[in-house]
Amino acid sequence: MHLMLLLLLLCLLLLLDMLLRRVRSHWIIGTCGRPKYYHPPIKISAVKISALPLPHAKNHKKPQWVIDKVLALAAVSGYGAGKVAQLFNQRYRHSGDSVSKTFVYQQMKTQQYQIQVLRRKLKHQPPKSMPVNHSWGMDLTTVTLNPRQQLFLGIVDHGSRLNLRLQQVSSKHSAVIMLELVQTIRQFGLPKFIRHDNEACFCSHWLKLCLTLLGIKQQKSQVACPWQNGRIERFFGTFKQMFRQLDFNGCQLQHELEIYRSWYNHVRPHQNLNGLTPAEIWLGRPSKNQHHASWVSAWHGVLCGYYVPG
Repeated sequence: MHLMLLLLLLCLLLLLDMLLRRVRSHWIIGTCGRPKYYHPPIKISAVKISALPLPHAKNHKKPQWVIDKVLALAAVSGYGAGKVAQLFNQRYRHSGDSVSKTFVYQQMKTQQYQIQVLRRKLKHQPPKSMPVNHSWGMDLTTVTLNPRQQLFLGIVDHGSRLNLRLQQVSSKHSAVIMLELVQTIRQFGLPKFIRHDNEACFCSHWLKLCLTLLGIKQQKSQVACPWQNGRIERFFGTFKQMFRQLDFNGCQLQHELEIYRSWYNHVRPHQNLNGLTPAEIWLGRPSKNQHHASWVSAWHGVLCGYYVPG
């Protein structure tokens, strides 16, 4: 009796195990005899290792030209590491090389002497030569003359450094500026460009319209960048250096300005003109009558030199 019950229980267990195996196989195996979640093996084709893009190394050494450009931008701009990195990445994005703020900071810190050398070279680099009467530089300046300041308008030709106009003006109104500019054009001809700063009297719509009708294009320097109009700024620097040595109270100021113009254009040799005067470059013929040179002096000896007739 006990043996029969034991055999019956064993048969039931076998049947239950077979049933569970069948249910499990039916859940895993699909209709095609393949598991539902079966994925065929991926075939990996042979690829050259050189064709695969390699990640940049953490301490990847930059090319030398990248370092040179970073130092040049730091010397020219005077910005910090972050701004210099932005300028480099913006300008040389086509090259595929980029720099980080940390890299630029390390280069600026370790090569400070090289940056100073580059700045010195840029400062003393001679400007590029330009044709005569092609571009004019125009600006206003003030000189203290008791009991108040006097306002002067200056116009300089970029090619010859000739001072075309040095006029005392009453105000910064655009009409006053345009009147002096028209008189200068009648005497010396039309330029192609006139460069000035962003002062309101130079950027007015009325002055812009008048220059457009004359066929003259305006060139505006950036804000707080006087070196972009450096020729007229250098002219004013020399003028103020001479003007401050004397007292011009009670004098005919415009007459004294004309004396200075004559000395600057015909007597004073210019370093960037290979020792020639602006008048000689403007006329296109250096003076050959050196033996007829005469010594001139004005402003109590402040303005002096040899005048060579053309």
